[in-house]
Amino acid sequence: MELIMLGGNILTMDGKRTRARALAVKDNKITAIGNNNEIANMANGKTKFVHLRGRTVTPGFIDPHNHFSMTVFEPVSVDSRTPPLKDKKAVLDAISTTASATPKGKWIWGQAYDTRVFKEVEPLTCWELDEAAPNNPVCIMDASYHALYANTAAMAIAGITKDSPDPYKGTIVKNKKGEPTGYLHERAMDSIHKITMRSLIDFHGEEIVGDLVRQNALMHLSHGVTSIGDAQTMPESAELYRLADSQGKLPICVRQLRGGETFFGIPDKVAAGEYDNDNVSDRLRGGTMKIFMDPVFPEFGFFKCHHDGSISPEGEIYYEQDEVDKLVLDATNNGLQVAIHCIGNRSIEQAINAFERAINEVPNADKLRLRLDHFMFPTQEQIQRAADLPIIISHQSAFLYNIGDVFEAGVKKYGIDAPAQPMADMVSAGATIAAGSDFPCASVAPIDGIAAAASRRHVSGRQIEPDQAISAEEAISHYTNGSSFAIFRDDEVGSLEVGKRADMVVLSHDPTESHVDHIKDITVEQTYVDGKLAYSKSA
Repeated sequence: MELIMLGGNILTMDGKRTRARALAVKDNKITAIGNNNEIANMANGKTKFVHLRGRTVTPGFIDPHNHFSMTVFEPVSVDSRTPPLKDKKAVLDAISTTASATPKGKWIWGQAYDTRVFKEVEPLTCWELDEAAPNNPVCIMDASYHALYANTAAMAIAGITKDSPDPYKGTIVKNKKGEPTGYLHERAMDSIHKITMRSLIDFHGEEIVGDLVRQNALMHLSHGVTSIGDAQTMPESAELYRLADSQGKLPICVRQLRGGETFFGIPDKVAAGEYDNDNVSDRLRGGTMKIFMDPVFPEFGFFKCHHDGSISPEGEIYYEQDEVDKLVLDATNNGLQVAIHCIGNRSIEQAINAFERAINEVPNADKLRLRLDHFMFPTQEQIQRAADLPIIISHQSAFLYNIGDVFEAGVKKYGIDAPAQPMADMVSAGATIAAGSDFPCASVAPIDGIAAAASRRHVSGRQIEPDQAISAEEAISHYTNGSSFAIFRDDEVGSLEVGKRADMVVLSHDPTESHVDHIKDITVEQTYVDGKLAYSKSA
């Protein structure tokens, strides 16, 4: 045996939710699971022992909806997160400090500027960014990733002027004089976002880009994440992954969810089968198309439910029903899995309709594991429809902690008959569920998502719909069994069983035995990929 773990609390997450004390690994795979004595007797002179001393082992966590490629350049970007930065001035000071040490003309990128948490945090303007970085184009991403803030230099490079009209399904925010403020929503942000990524790849070069991908992967491994699905893989994203993979710097498995040529672009080329070469290696895989069904700005796609039983469309959607139907039919006819970003009940309805049609009309579409990603404001009827179809609900429970109040307000405002983030109802309906992060929009740590699902605790301290809490064990299954199924790795990982690959996480405590309000304090002690130590807290 290459590796033997003894004296642990092993949550296998197999079909019977079996627990064990020890396991053995050889040739990257689990060869035995059982009690300490029988596993210890399998050792030979080359065996490496891990004495767990009662710590808990789970399958490696899998994040099927993550924006990994969007965060690759964080180490060489300005920190514009609010919190920890407390107001606009602090962010502008950070941009100014970064600009003073940045070569003239190099793009400055920042992540996760959030105007929702602190009242002191207001939208940035291009004029403020001009003052902070007079010699550099600047792109600061909104925390939603559905908008950005650009300075005058950045807008000039992208050709955005006072005379620029709003692009279809996008907004160039302008002041009373008709001047663009630098605040760009949805498809209006696409050109600057693409130019920024391209410039950073070119500036840093292949070797450093590969190192940045590896560094980001190691950060994910520190949270126990061993596989991800990149939920909007553009050409630049795919380039990052191929560079790192070719250099042996991709220590986690990535499934690319291909979108359009720009972040919110129409994925018609994907649907037509133009990216059938995304299965690059064991670590880098493809076969999925991503569709944005509704925006964040001006509002998600809702049906408002009135007291008389009537409904009215509210908010916005990216596609009409016939348009999304065509994309889904084309993609499934080409054997592609489809993941649809659908937040409001109106966009959820369109996504389910499109999937139902594909399942009825396209041979083997029922085997493509079609995904409803986010599924934040479903009705009870939609929950049951999703559960009754061969599709997956891919949700992100960590959002409960930071914006659970937004879910409450939306349910009330639009008269939706299901509670905010109805996880217990989805489980009761028999839905196939996967859990992820939507990082950087929410916490990357699966432990935070598991804690939120079990406690329903909001950052304010109060609980959001506590009756919708699910057990920690059920939540873990969503991050392992469900998510491995969502990215077509369930035959390899997602449970600790003989013959499966030894992707494992060692936790300081057992989430299933911890008080729900203490789960968030559990730490990842070690992460193994293919039976090899990929992260250690003590290292």
